[in-house]
Amino acid sequence: MKKPSVIIDTLLTFAAAFLLGATLCGYFSRNTAVILCGALVFALAVTFFSAKLSDKRKLPAKRKKKLNEILDKFIFSLPEYAYDFALETIRRKCNPKEINGLIIANSTAFSVRITPEKINCATLACDYANAAKAGAKRLVIMSAYGADASAATTGDLLSSPKTEIWEFEKVYDFFTRLGNRPTQTLVLAPRKKKIGAVFKNALSRVNARKYLFTAIVILFFARFMPYSVFYVAIASVSFTLALLSRFEIVSKIQSKMR
Repeated sequence: MKKPSVIIDTLLTFAAAFLLGATLCGYFSRNTAVILCGALVFALAVTFFSAKLSDKRKLPAKRKKKLNEILDKFIFSLPEYAYDFALETIRRKCNPKEINGLIIANSTAFSVRITPEKINCATLACDYANAAKAGAKRLVIMSAYGADASAATTGDLLSSPKTEIWEFEKVYDFFTRLGNRPTQTLVLAPRKKKIGAVFKNALSRVNARKYLFTAIVILFFARFMPYSVFYVAIASVSFTLALLSRFEIVSKIQSKMR
């Protein structure tokens, strides 16, 4: 189901494209039916392709959402789940050893720490010492959110073994390359949206300029169009919505009701 904000943006895009199409057709024909049909086709085409472009831009967001759901499964499971998954994945490539909580594959030591916290210097120092003791030339720490500023800076300076701290996206790509793509997810229940929240989003301050721009465009083209009174009415509604958004009326009413 489409979000109300998406529906409103689609309607505004259609309205603006329809007016533009009617204006362009008006230069070539005085037949009202021809103008309306041409404007309708133009508006539908613009709305369709703008929606397609919007969906294309949303693909990275969809991937991020999917990764977050997979990450939640790792985070909200026992620590053994992430460790066993990494061990099983690495076994597809070689026969690793397990030393002091590390997975040693050839000359690389893997530390599995997919937890809801960033890697800090204490964790880095512990894994680095164990990897050096095991004779590893490279240390890879698999994490959920990477390292904090201090650990990231320190990790870049370590060279024996060379140290890398992976965020979950890189961990996911690593698992995928070895042919063991994670599929189990944990989907968190979304917050239930109330009617007031819908109006609050639609009349948020960030939308004020959109409503105002729509009103100006409609008023500008109304002088060239037949039945201009209808365009003036629509522009008036858009201008009213712009004012309500500008002064955040919904938020103020909700604050007074609390």
